[in-house]
Formats: sequence, structure tokens, C-alpha cells
Amino acid sequence: MIKFFKKKNKYKVLKIMLIIALFVSTITTVLFVTPKSANAICCRNCCTCIVETLSEDFPDWIVTAIEINIYMWIKLLIHQFLWFDTVYWEQNVLPAFMMMGNQFAAVGTMQVMIIGQFIDAKEQLETQRLLQELNARASKEYHPSLGMCEFGTRVTSLASSERKGEANALILSERSSDRLLGNANTGAQGGSKDDIEIRLNQFQKEYCDIFDSGSSLRFLCPALTPPLTAAVKSRLNKDIDYQKTIQDPWTIGFDLTAGGTPSDDDEEIIAMANNLYGYDTFIRSDYEALTNKPSNAVSTAQQAYLDMRAVVAKTKVAENSFNALVAMKGEGTSGSRTFIDAYLQELGMPSSEINQFLGTNPSYNAQMEVLTKKAYQTPIFYTNLYDKPANVARKGVAIQAIGLMQKFDLLKSYLRTEASLSVLLEISILQLQREVEDNIRAFDKNRATLKE
Repeated sequence: MIKFFKKKNKYKVLKIMLIIALFVSTITTVLFVTPKSANAICCRNCCTCIVETLSEDFPDWIVTAIEINIYMWIKLLIHQFLWFDTVYWEQNVLPAFMMMGNQFAAVGTMQVMIIGQFIDAKEQLETQRLLQELNARASKEYHPSLGMCEFGTRVTSLASSERKGEANALILSERSSDRLLGNANTGAQGGSKDDIEIRLNQFQKEYCDIFDSGSSLRFLCPALTPPLTAAVKSRLNKDIDYQKTIQDPWTIGFDLTAGGTPSDDDEEIIAMANNLYGYDTFIRSDYEALTNKPSNAVSTAQQAYLDMRAVVAKTKVAENSFNALVAMKGEGTSGSRTFIDAYLQELGMPSSEINQFLGTNPSYNAQMEVLTKKAYQTPIFYTNLYDKPANVARKGVAIQAIGLMQKFDLLKSYLRTEASLSVLLEISILQLQREVEDNIRAFDKNRATLKE
């Protein structure tokens, strides 16, 4: 209804309703009241005529009541359609409601905007807090540790020292093969007699201790009569003393890769190798005896030479362990010498002993000694574990890596042991193999005789 009366034709509706009201009043008067004269009915003012007509036929209070009802009805219609709709509703209430709706919408929008700002502020603060946590975590976990840097310093020249030792082991093996096979430019090229003579001369000059054999060696080594210098005393019996020559020092001044004049350690290691492996070399065969026959038959000399090579091969397997030990203790490179020296001094080792154990350039064995043992003999290592958890974890990984290197060294040792045991087993069953072969040959010979 309200929407209907808001339209433009509301005044026409109002007139129609007033006409209907007057029509109803007129019909009522005509039906229930007998008119006195035609002039009263046909007068111009219908309301006045009705009232006058009613006043003639009804009492005054009825006429007054009817008049009041008509008046109130007309006023109510005027009040509703003219004042309420036009003045009160359209000019006052409706604009106020519209303004109120706009205000509510604006306030709601502002409230939603404020909520969005709160959400943005929350996300911003959480992001800032996360960045601060990550920054603090990075500062905590990626801060360098002095103890961690020490691991890197200790292994500075480890790989190059290992590779240098492997080259020395290869050179030792080649030298031993050349000596046993009597190649040129070796002490045994002329045979066992020449080899023994050269070794004896070296023993008399360098390693002879005149107090051995009840001091009877003073007749064999007249050049080494007392008093002897400390350098000369330190070399006595080093061609046979494995403990003093190889076992005790962490680094041996042994390096065949440098070339030039051999050092005292080079001579001592080679002399010990000669005494341990191939102390008695083979007699050199005449080249004419090794010449192939026209019938391509294997001669006795050729068979003996093959047997000699088999013995040399077995000797080389045993000597390989010696060469590997010498290689690990031979001079390495100088990358970590200064640090290891300072570290051992911190442990309380005198400088003279440090030089004796380390030599000029620490060997692979010396560096592994510090990495796997000496590094954990100082309380500083354990106090440095009061560090950030990330650095402690990194130290644990570094220790595991060092342990892995040790396991590879053990694997190489196991492989050398396995090869030596294999050769030992072959030698052990060699006599049984020969007996079986002899029995087979004897059986074949008897069967051939029976056939004849």
C-alpha cells in the first residue's frame, strides 16, 4: 500500500475516495430520510443539504454524530494522504530512514575495513615475528665455530699426503721387482754375490753396532769405533730395527718422488726392505740357457725362471703390506704442519719431540693420528661442545667422516691381509699339490708300461 500511495496518482485516488464517501452518505440520506423539498436535495452544497435534511427528520444529537463522523472521516483521509504520506513520510521519515541506511552501510563498511586492518596487522606482525625467528635461528645455526674450523685445518693436506704415499709405495714395489729380477742399475744386477757385497759395505759404514755379538763386530766395522756422534748412533741397526725405523715415528723422512740424492731415511727403509724380502737374490741365468729351442720345448732353465718369477710374485704380495705402512708414514705435504705443531704444543709435547715425530712434512699417518686420537685428548675439545646445537651436530658429522676414512684404511688393510693369507694357503698346499701331480704322472707311466 505504501508503495502504491507513493505514486504520482495518489491525489486522484484521494478525490475518488472522498467522492465515494459523499456518495455513500447521500445514498444513506435518500434511503432513510424523506426529503422535505426538492431544493434541499438539489442544492449545490451536498453536505449542507444532507445536514439540513437530517436536521429536519432526526434529533439533533444524531445529526451531530453523523456530522462529526463525516468530518472525522474526511479529516482522517486528508491527514493520511496529504500530511502523513507527503509531509511526515516523504519529507521527514523516509529521508531519515534513507540517511540512517546510508549511515549503517557506512558504519558497517568502516567496521569491515577495521576488521581487515586488524587482520592485515596480525599477518604483518606474524610475518615480522617469523622473519625475526628465522634471523635469530640463522644467526644461531650459521655462526662459525672455531672448533669446527679446526677440523678443516687438520685435513688441509691429508688427501695430497695420501696420494704421495701411494706413489712412494709404487716406487718401492718397482724397485724391489727390479732388484729381485736383476735389472740394470740395481745392486743385485750381477747376482746374489754382488748384492751381498753392496749390502755388507753399507752395513759396515752406517748400521753396524760394534757392541753386538759380544763386541766382536769391532773387527767387522773398524770405521765405527767410539766415540760416535749422536747422528751416527741414531742410525745403528736401523736396517733391522723395525720399532725405531718405522713403528715409533709418526713421519719418516722417506720420499722417493722428490728425486735427487737419497736421504738417510730412504737408505734405511730400502736396507730394511732388502733384509726382510729377498735377502738372498737369485742366481742370474745365462741368456743362452733361456733361448727358445727350435722344437719349442720348455727347457729346464726356462722352467726354473718361471718358478723364480712365481716366488717373486709371492714375495711381492708379502712386501706389499710393508710398502703400504712405509707409504702412510712417509713424508706428506706441508699444508697442515704449522697447525699440527701448535696443536701438539698445546697438549704439552716438547718441541724437540714434535720435530722428531712429525718431521718436516707430516705424513698421512701423523695427520690421522691427530684427527682420530690427539684431537680428543684435550679438554678444550669438550668445552667447545658447549656450543650452538647446529655446530655440535656439524662436529658430529665431521667425526663420522673421519671414522669413515679410518674404515677405508681398515678395508685396505683387510684386503692386504686377505691377499697374504691366500698366498700362504697356496704355499701350504703346494707340497700336497706336487705329491698329487707326482702320483698322476707315476700312474700314467705305469699304465703306458703295461700297455707295452
